[in-house]
Amino acid sequence: MSNIKEILNKSSIFSSLGEDDIQRLESLFEKREIHPGDIITNAKDVAQFFFLLNNGTVLLAMEEGRSVVLNTPGDFIGLELLSAGGIYKTTMTVLGNGSVFAVPRQDFLAVIQEDSEAAATIMVSWQEYLDKTASFAKNIEDINLLEHF
Repeated sequence: MSNIKEILNKSSIFSSLGEDDIQRLESLFEKREIHPGDIITNAKDVAQFFFLLNNGTVLLAMEEGRSVVLNTPGDFIGLELLSAGGIYKTTMTVLGNGSVFAVPRQDFLAVIQEDSEAAATIMVSWQEYLDKTASFAKNIEDINLLEHF
């Protein structure tokens, strides 16, 4: 099984970061096993975590009948894909055995709200990821980070 450092380095969101930034992020994540039928998040609950897929398959069921299936190691499940205003807007259901790395939402937001090269890199990569994975999601530049997630 992969460790968080390997997954961060594989992830299209985080792979462009330097070694120091990867080390800082890896200390924030905690590994969790997932099993088919597990509900990881429920829409309308308080958003406490974002997730990085290690292995397995998850379904993100959204409003208006939209959904996304994620099954690639390194897929990031967070920000506007998962929550809005501190509330989950997505129900995340496990379809296939595996594991995720959970990061406290507030800790991750603190990282991306910094005025740093790492934060800028993450946000640019995130927008590219959204464009490929869930093009119907709101553009990152339209979002006030302090109020939205």
